[in-house]
Amino acid sequence: MEEKTQIERIIDYVKTFSNVVDDEEELLKYSTQVVINRVLLYLDHEELDKRFEMIVADVVIGVFNKYKNNQDSNDVEQSVSSLSDNGQSISYRNEMKNYLSTASDNELLSGVVNLISRYRRIGVAGSKKFQETDI
Repeated sequence: MEEKTQIERIIDYVKTFSNVVDDEEELLKYSTQVVINRVLLYLDHEELDKRFEMIVADVVIGVFNKYKNNQDSNDVEQSVSSLSDNGQSISYRNEMKNYLSTASDNELLSGVVNLISRYRRIGVAGSKKFQETDI
């Protein structure tokens, strides 16, 4: 039997602790990948240690539910980005996309920052990493 990938294991944890239905699978995969990427960026790691999988799953549940509520709600979390009177058109901006790109680590990671912050790799000026990326 083939071992599951990390994202599959995290999705299994999410499904265990949340009520995800089959037609939401793509949204779940997307939410999971976004959270994994944000955690990796926060920690400055290349890959996610297995110890973080259940923590990430917990964060995914929060992000996934926020997405789902945004999609299901008639009072959608959108604001008007443009309004035209004579053309009678209203444009909304997508708050979920803005949320993911502008949310602070504490906000997006639902308070687990305190738990994982001690595993964060901090870059040091003069290190090889800084020399490669700052050029």
